[in-house]
Amino acid sequence: MSEALEPGSTPGLPPPEPDHAGRFARLRERTDELELFISGLLAFALLAVPGRIFEAWATSTVHTEGVYAYALWFGFSTSVGLCYVVAVALIAHLAIRGYWVGLVGLKIHFPEGIRWDRIPLLGPVSRGFYQSRVGTLEQSIANADKAASTLFAATLLFALTMVLIGAGSVVLLAVAGAVGALFGNTDRIALLIVGSFFGLFILLNLVPLSLEKWIASRKARGAASARIERTMRRVLVINQWLVPMRLLLPVQLTLQSNRYARNFVVAYFVAVMVAMTIGGVQAISSMEFSLFNRYAVVTEDAVEEGMLSAHYESLRVEHDRLLRYPMIPSDVVEGTLLRVFIPHQPQRDNALARQHCAALPEGRNRLRGPAAEAAAVQCLARFWTVTLDGSPVALDGFVAMERRDLEMRGLVGYLPLSALAPGRHDLRLVWNASGPERGTDRQRRYRIPFWYAPDAAR
Repeated sequence: MSEALEPGSTPGLPPPEPDHAGRFARLRERTDELELFISGLLAFALLAVPGRIFEAWATSTVHTEGVYAYALWFGFSTSVGLCYVVAVALIAHLAIRGYWVGLVGLKIHFPEGIRWDRIPLLGPVSRGFYQSRVGTLEQSIANADKAASTLFAATLLFALTMVLIGAGSVVLLAVAGAVGALFGNTDRIALLIVGSFFGLFILLNLVPLSLEKWIASRKARGAASARIERTMRRVLVINQWLVPMRLLLPVQLTLQSNRYARNFVVAYFVAVMVAMTIGGVQAISSMEFSLFNRYAVVTEDAVEEGMLSAHYESLRVEHDRLLRYPMIPSDVVEGTLLRVFIPHQPQRDNALARQHCAALPEGRNRLRGPAAEAAAVQCLARFWTVTLDGSPVALDGFVAMERRDLEMRGLVGYLPLSALAPGRHDLRLVWNASGPERGTDRQRRYRIPFWYAPDAAR
């Protein structure tokens, strides 16, 4: 029996090609709806995520140092930048797609489009100019449709790239930190591993470009290049394992080959750089009173010699989260004891502990029981100089404390005030008094004015 013929085929002739155009046209009818659904679902939801990410990072980074702090920072900066850039791009996509919907509606109700002969106040010169620049309604619809689809695809490509960069870097830093810990020099070995990996990654991406030019020049001279081509294919295979090409390249190469290739690469690179800097801007804005201000009289130096709310637990707000300053309960003290909390910051204190705390090998407190607490107080007391109204305050009476409300550990002491006269008094603290003027281990001074009001308690 003869085989059944395909629909539309002719006996003796090969079957017709699959109707790819028709199939993609049918899929295209639903693409606009899917784009609008995805953009609408994610655009505004992503704007609420950076606050949660910042809170998680601010809570965690105070407990770490070195490569682990770098891993947290990289994860925070990439994820926050990803959220903001993708959200803005999707909002722009919604605006373009909404404009496209409006143009389609106009085309349905006004099939003739723009009727240039009925527009008042337009002479032949103006009419010709606008016709050449504006085009027809059909062209505007097609351009808006193309712009929306291009932006949507480019946004997804950017999101995938940032996820891969962020997740890959955090995993690499964590693994490098674990390897460094095995050899007893976590930061130096971990940073060496990370630097070597990124150097190798850049080299593997530059090698194919150089080999391509070499092969082209050899072919122009008529020389064989089989061995060089095999080497280049091996390098490309390694790159394929480092970068998921089948996931990224269909979108990237389609956009790059159908738009201006150089402009696409520049825009893509700029978007990644902007995303990486957004996290830093958010962190800086959380520490500064205002990024943009015109305080010509009450300047930053003035308030540092006056009062900062971050020094008073009763006045601290979420904006002070990254300001891990020494603290007292309030600016007005009614009792006879003043509680002073000095935070311990691993990113600053651990380096000094390794240099100055001989009782703690490598700056690590491996003691147990009361000895561990005494060693911690003795070590941190070496970094701090405290005075009350100019009189030195001994820190040997302070104790180690964990503040779950502040998400910090440190030293706490209770200073007697009964011998003081009511009124204003100044508590001054200096960290690393012998430190340099710049750098992470520079000298840091804190001034905490308070008012002693024993009569208020009665």
